[in-house]
Formats: sequence, C-alpha cells, structure tokens
Amino acid sequence: MSALAWPLVAAFILAWSVAGLIWRARILDHPNQRSNHVQPTPRGGGLGIVVGFVGALIFIPVMAPSDGAALVALALCTAMAAVLGFVDDVVTLNERPKFALLSLISLALAGMTGPVTDLGFALPWMIGWLGSALFVFTLANTVNFMDGSDGLMAASLIPPALVLAILGEGPFMLAALALAAALAGFAVWNAPLLSARGRLFSGDVGSLGAAVILAGLALVWASRAPSGSVWLVPLLVLPLLGDVLLTMAARVKAGRSPFVAHRAHAYQLLIAMGMSHGRVAMIWGGMSIACGVLALIANALSPIAGLPVFLLAVTGFTVLHQMCRRKARAAGLDTWQ
Repeated sequence: MSALAWPLVAAFILAWSVAGLIWRARILDHPNQRSNHVQPTPRGGGLGIVVGFVGALIFIPVMAPSDGAALVALALCTAMAAVLGFVDDVVTLNERPKFALLSLISLALAGMTGPVTDLGFALPWMIGWLGSALFVFTLANTVNFMDGSDGLMAASLIPPALVLAILGEGPFMLAALALAAALAGFAVWNAPLLSARGRLFSGDVGSLGAAVILAGLALVWASRAPSGSVWLVPLLVLPLLGDVLLTMAARVKAGRSPFVAHRAHAYQLLIAMGMSHGRVAMIWGGMSIACGVLALIANALSPIAGLPVFLLAVTGFTVLHQMCRRKARAAGLDTWQ
C-alpha cells in the first residue's frame, strides 16, 4: 500500500470502528417535540470522526516545522471541542459555559492556524484573528444546528474537505483527505444507506469536532492563499451556513427568537413535508458539490473571482431557500416555529 494511502485507511477504519463501539454503548438520544426521530437512537458516534482524523495525522509526513505546529494545534483544538461536545451529549451542559468554552477554542484555533488577514484588502492582525475565530465559532454552531438529519452532515462536509485537498498541498492535502475518509467511516453508521433511517447519531462530539477540523484546515489554506481567495471558504459550506443564517433572519423578521430551539430550517421543513432523510442528504450533498465546483473554477480563474462567485452562489441559494419556505407554507407548515 502506498504511504500516502495510510492516513486515509487509518481515518476510515478508526472512524468506522469507534462509531461502532459508541453504537454498542447505547448512549441514547430520546426524542422530544423538536426531534426528527421517534425512537430512542444511540448518539455520540461522531467521536469516530475525531479519533479517525487525529489518528490519521500520525501517518502524515511533515517536513516544515510550521506545518507540524499547525497540525498539532488543529489536533489539540479538535480534541477540546470533542470533549466539550461529548460531555454535552452525556450530561447536557448549560449554554453559557458551552458558549464560553467554544469561544476560547475558536480563538485558540484561529490564532494557531491562521489568522486570515487579507480579504482582498489588508486587515489589522487583531481584526483578522477575531474574524477568523468568529468563522470557527459560527461553523461549529452551524454544523451542530444542521446535524439533525441522517447523512446530512457527512454529505455536506465531505465535498468541501475534498476541495480543500485539491486546493491544498503537502500535509494539509492529506489531512483534508483524512477528514473526508473519517466522515465516510462514520457515515456507514449514520447515513440511511440500507434503511429509511441511520443507526447512529453524531451528537455534539461529532458536529463540533468535524466543524473545528474543517474550519482549521480552511483557515490554514486561506491564510496562505493569494489575496482575495478567502471568499472561497464560506462558499464551500454555503448550503450549511445559508440554511442557518437565512432561517435565523426569517425568525427575527417574524418576531421569533433566533436562539430558541425550532424546526424551521429548510432541511427540517422538507422532512416535515414527507421527504426522506436520504433524499435530503442527497440534496445538500449535491449543493455542496456544486459549491465546490464553483470554488475550483473561481480559483482557476483568478483570486479576485472569489467574491463575485460567492455572491452569485449566495443569491442562488437564497432563491432556493425562499422557494422551499413558500412550499412549506403552502403545505400548511409553520415556517417560523
């Protein structure tokens, strides 16, 4: 076997096997009025993603000390996010300490893997650091909010991981491929492949851990990419970010709190209208692939193409999001619930 294949094989096998152990541990997610499931289902399987990715780093050759330091920082922040998420899965933490700890992890990761200080124009280091940390924090919460449909997280995060592998180089290319492999290993348990529902939920340990990994890899690439390329990063995760931010904006417009638990995301409305979890995952996976292709095209054209392509994609996604909400209202659903 090629030495370059070892990180991928290790990531997949570790993620698959650890997720299987979690499934057997039966840490159950009991349904409530906001759930998309009706039967108690094991959760916490996303620990496999974290173990798979961190384990794969052992097999990635690193030549430059700065690259090694960035990967170690990414592993440490990922581990901290995973511990935070796993504790929350088991005992349900109060939101304030969870918010504070995730903020500290985001600041640490942004400082050690970035920060991004060039948006096509130069930013002061402090502003770039805070902005990069905000991206990590927002993506972590976004993936956490969107991890409510079987297979959706893996379908949405594997394409951007693969694109970062294409755009990246050296150890970061292999690290991005290892993330994709770890997500695939977890998806064996979570995706509705042979039945209508998956057998295992990710839990906060997986959603926070996977989001921190992807955000860290994206920051490393964006901080080293040509000026203006940073706009390709939010483009890669637009199907996730867009659903969360547009839903929150709609709730604020309707006088509802954006921070109260709800079932008003577009993917939740589609499920409420009778769409299967598998089909929802395929839709989000397809949109993620489309955004990845757009990012690669924009990167091949010119660094300055990043912003207009991103804005074009935002416009298209907004139209699709509004169409979904109108269809849900026509079906008699409360789209601000």
